[in-house]
Amino acid sequence: MEGKKKADDVAFMLGQVLKTMGIKVGDPDSWPQLTGRASLSGEPSVFLGSVPLPTAKKIANTLVYAESVRRSQEP
Repeated sequence: MEGKKKADDVAFMLGQVLKTMGIKVGDPDSWPQLTGRASLSGEPSVFLGSVPLPTAKKIANTLVYAESVRRSQEP
């Protein structure tokens, strides 16, 4: 049960991050499904579902931009 709670918490936090990026979880055209799961051993995981290509591209571009900003700020 604890693994499921951790997975649900991570899924919620990821959903909030996506929301700030303008990506709506539950929208078939944006990000249809995002759920927390736990294995029988209690290991938490997050099921991302299938993500439409435009959404995947938006996330990839955001990650590349964030990494370039981080590297430009290194001494």
